[in-house]
Amino acid sequence: MTLDDKRDDARRWLGALAAVLVAHATPLLVVAWWLGPILPTPPPEPAILIDMAPSAAPPLPPSEQPPGPRQVRAEAARPVTPDTPAPPVAPAIQPEVALPEPRPEPTRRPAAVPAPQTSAPASRPTPPAASSSAGTADWRGQVLASLDKVKRYPAAAEIRRQQGVPYIRIAMDRQGRVLEARLERSSGISALDREALELPRRAQPLPRPPADIAGERIELVVPVEFYLRR
Repeated sequence: MTLDDKRDDARRWLGALAAVLVAHATPLLVVAWWLGPILPTPPPEPAILIDMAPSAAPPLPPSEQPPGPRQVRAEAARPVTPDTPAPPVAPAIQPEVALPEPRPEPTRRPAAVPAPQTSAPASRPTPPAASSSAGTADWRGQVLASLDKVKRYPAAAEIRRQQGVPYIRIAMDRQGRVLEARLERSSGISALDREALELPRRAQPLPRPPADIAGERIELVVPVEFYLRR
């Protein structure tokens, strides 16, 4: 290789190197131009402290200072003399005035009281309630007697020595005619109950009710006793 050839090679290498440097430096220059110069951030200013407390007043000269409290000489306390109470004043005695004596009133004789006239007490009538209750009891006894006259002891009950007391309710008119007869309370034996229900119709007309029992339909409950003799 000649010297000229070496120089040509060196030029080519330098040209290539310059081209590479230009290619890499161009973008950096564009970015630097776009952003502009970067200035350093100035340091913060120091804070200023302001004291708001009132400043102390300058001392007054001796001639302008306010006068201090004066010393007052305490006087000796005078003794207090207690007030003496005034003597009580005696009330004035008023002279007694003589009152006139009352005149005696004339005594009056009591008027003669007429003697009460005595008369024989009038005879009191008999209370109607007692008489009506007595009449009702008598009529009830007559009805029981009428039923007892026609009563027959059932043969089956008599053979078995059965006894009892059935109660029957009888409804009648004022002439004693039987309107209805029903069993009010059973004796526990059917033969005795049937015989008791037959008695009112068998014994009618029954005794008429008294006048103190009101109503056209009269009802009463009577017992019918069935007992065997020993």
